Amino acid sequence: MRCLVTGATGYIGGRLAPRLLAEGYQVRCLARHAGRLRDV
Repeated sequence: MRCLVTGATGYIGGRLAPRLLAEGYQVRCLARHAGRLRDV
């Protein structure tokens, strides 16, 4: 299953995306500044 996480660099999104990945989901992230996602 695919999931879209909006606000991926925020408090909730930053914790939710790794948990979804660990559970086997395909995750696509949306953030205002894509450069902040490079280190994640």
